[in-house]
Amino acid sequence: MQPEHIRKRLEEALGITDLVWTASLHGDSYLVVPTEELRRIAFFLKEDPQCAFDTLMSLSGVHQLGEPELLEVVYHLYSIRLRHRLVVKVNLERPLALSHFYLRMNSVSEVWPGAGWLEREVYDMFGVHFVGHKDFRRLLLPPDWQGHPLLKDYQESKAYRNISTIREKAAPTEIAPDDPRISVKMSTSS
Repeated sequence: MQPEHIRKRLEEALGITDLVWTASLHGDSYLVVPTEELRRIAFFLKEDPQCAFDTLMSLSGVHQLGEPELLEVVYHLYSIRLRHRLVVKVNLERPLALSHFYLRMNSVSEVWPGAGWLEREVYDMFGVHFVGHKDFRRLLLPPDWQGHPLLKDYQESKAYRNISTIREKAAPTEIAPDDPRISVKMSTSS
């Protein structure tokens, strides 16, 4: 089933009219769904026999600058039985103040259990809180880490637990042209 048909199927079956299909010339085309409808849409996409998206291939975050500043949560879905794919995006507006309070969305870990680890990673790196997650804690960073490193405005502290995080600039390495470790074979064609 083509993604455009999946959008129409969702609209008919669930009565959701604000789904946005974006055809991309440079990458995957995708379906943008409202945050508050994600969980219901996810259950439908997995359980509907015409969709049958039984596999969550990836779940990731993207920080988009602009007006408004957005955090995108991107789901790549696949149906093993029907052999079709779908990319679903949820856009979260990132306010300047109290972004930790507003960057919330429902977890899909009950729909696709593998989402549990991926949602924890997105929280670690971008600060998105997944409501309803059964084991919501940091995955990649220590529990006392401050901030979310993949946000474009992230400022790394100068130390963590009294260990400096300042890196020395590496001196450029040069290899002399007559270095015996380098052998260049040139062939001449007749």
